[in-house]
Amino acid sequence: MSLFTFNAPIRFLTEMATAILIVTIGLTKYSLPLNILIGIILPTIFILLWGLFVAPHSPRQGSTISRVFIELIVFGTCTYLIVSKLSIVAGLIYLLITFLNSVMIHVQRTLS
Repeated sequence: MSLFTFNAPIRFLTEMATAILIVTIGLTKYSLPLNILIGIILPTIFILLWGLFVAPHSPRQGSTISRVFIELIVFGTCTYLIVSKLSIVAGLIYLLITFLNSVMIHVQRTLS
């Protein structure tokens, strides 16, 4: 089994953790009306964008540039929320995991 085989479940867990973190931080660390905006509307928009343009089996999968752009927006926003509302160390660990995972995903797509 290659390293790329283990990357898919890590990617899935990263996506789920990102959605959960944005919802949790948005609803618990902000007051009205920002908690509704960050905790409900923002993750809904991110999930729709991800499902339409980044998901592997999406019929409208975007180009590599558009997928990378959406990943930067989603993962960057989550990193910002973690660093600003939870912990710098946790934010850096999250950033490292998502960065390495994204690089491996795009390398794997290029090689296949």
